[in-house]
Order: sequence, then C-alpha cells, then structure tokens
Amino acid sequence: IVMMGFFAVYAGFVYNDCFSLGLNLFGSRWEFEGQEDNAVEENAEAVQKSSYGSGESVYPFGLDPIWHVTGNELLFFNSFKMKLSVIFGIIQMFAGTLLKGCNAIFFKEKLDFFFE
Repeated sequence: IVMMGFFAVYAGFVYNDCFSLGLNLFGSRWEFEGQEDNAVEENAEAVQKSSYGSGESVYPFGLDPIWHVTGNELLFFNSFKMKLSVIFGIIQMFAGTLLKGCNAIFFKEKLDFFFE
C-alpha cells in the first residue's frame, strides 16, 4: 500500500496535477504577450521565454503547466498517459521476468528457467 501511494504521488508529479488540478511547481517556460498586464487575447500564441535548446527552455520535471490552457489539452494528456502506462507496464513485466529467472537460477530449477 505504501508503494502504491508513492507511485501515485510520483505519477502526480509527472503529470503536474493533484486531484485533477494543474500544479505550477517550476513556472512555465512559455508566456503569452500581455500576460503581465492580464491582457491576453483569445487565440494568442505562446512564445518561449528563452532561446530554443538552452538549459532554461527545458522544463525540469514533468509536463509544462502551459498545456493546461491549450485547446488540445485533453487529447495530449490522454495520449501521454497511455504511452507512459505502456512503457511502465513493459518495464514491470520485464522486471518480473528477470526476477523469475534469478529465482530459477538460485533454486537450480533449469526447467523453470528455460520453459517458463
């Protein structure tokens, strides 16, 4: 149960949300023109705060909170979560197979090692 709680918190940090509310832990790397004066027009495009490829343009961990105000937010987050779940699932299955192999070697069960 403790591990489930730990990984739930980890997943929340990766998706930058808590109870389905977006978190802004590190600030966004993007901004809208007029954002400081609260004069952002509808359909305005965000621009990066620093040059592309610099260390300051990369979000430190998780997803940039600017995704919460985009038109394709739901589509992007669902796609991202699905892909990440598949990757975690494959890693978990591979780790289980490795542990099963290590147990078969330790207990000298050659049939289990080769055929399970």
